[in-house]
Amino acid sequence: IIAALLLVVIAGLVFMMQPQRTVANFCQVAKDEKSTLVGDVNYEKRLEAYKKIESVSPDDIHPDISTIRKGYEEIVKNPSSTLSTGFGMSGAENRRDTYIDSNCKDF
Repeated sequence: IIAALLLVVIAGLVFMMQPQRTVANFCQVAKDEKSTLVGDVNYEKRLEAYKKIESVSPDDIHPDISTIRKGYEEIVKNPSSTLSTGFGMSGAENRRDTYIDSNCKDF
């Protein structure tokens, strides 16, 4: 019984330590990663930035951030797909920009 109780407590702590998917957290991480998102053309760095952003993305923007993250995974894996993958991400990137403009005032 004590082992089961300890397991429940540990599982609860792990769950609580997960980043919260909120607008405030999304905006903060996006702001922290801005130089990578806007200026840096190192696709591995952008992929890592989008992994961080995806982990805190609220439900209304999460699918678009996931699309962008998956696009950068494809580009890193297969650089020759950069142009076609970029076109595939453009709608999600436009929605990301609109979301940031609407929700992240200090971006």
